[in-house]
Amino acid sequence: MSLIITLYVREGIVMAADSRLTLNFTRTVPSGETNILSITSSDSAKKLFLAPNNVGIATCGPADIGGVPIAGFIESFIVEKLKGQPLSAEQVANKLKAYFGALGVRPATLFHVAGYATINETFEQTLFLVDPAAGSLSRMNSANQHSAIWSGEIDVLQRLLNEVTLIQPDGSNPVPLPYFGVPFEFFTLQDAIDFAFYGIRSTIDTLRFQAREKTVGGPVDVLVITPDDSYWIAQKQLTVR
Repeated sequence: MSLIITLYVREGIVMAADSRLTLNFTRTVPSGETNILSITSSDSAKKLFLAPNNVGIATCGPADIGGVPIAGFIESFIVEKLKGQPLSAEQVANKLKAYFGALGVRPATLFHVAGYATINETFEQTLFLVDPAAGSLSRMNSANQHSAIWSGEIDVLQRLLNEVTLIQPDGSNPVPLPYFGVPFEFFTLQDAIDFAFYGIRSTIDTLRFQAREKTVGGPVDVLVITPDDSYWIAQKQLTVR
């Protein structure tokens, strides 16, 4: 499933993704019972990409199309459809949606597409959610608003950051725990980077101890986008092991 996080603060945009590729398959035991097994296939899957004109693309969900890793499709999309074109994040998001439509596939994969647009001679952050399966594209942020969104395996973060109540054994009214919230509006760029790592690492560490599929794992890639630049805070490198 994966986990991707995008934060937008005054100083810039931060995008992060994990690196785990999980395979699910069925196995029938001699008794005739069929079990669904989930195994880690790779911890080096690429889910975060930097497109021309400082546009970031992150992906989560099913990681293949017809047995081919989706990273290869995104790399081809960047080279074939975006290279040499100074496109905005919105234009890239629209082209990405059209790209999968032209391939005749609608993977149940979600994409964050983020970057800057020039509005009235000022730079404005823009973040879009592309859902090829639904054929939809939605803007996820408002102008001059600091916030964050996450997609994929989000239940751990939701439990950590949302209001929680305790169910009482005697059936009486649930008791709310103290809730403090996260003041994204006061985040610096470094705070956003730290939160991106925290969100994915805390999910990885929680899944490790839970009796469930380990669908988030591996190195955490983090990309920073500013109005006139982009750079990797953390990025997997090809190597000989």
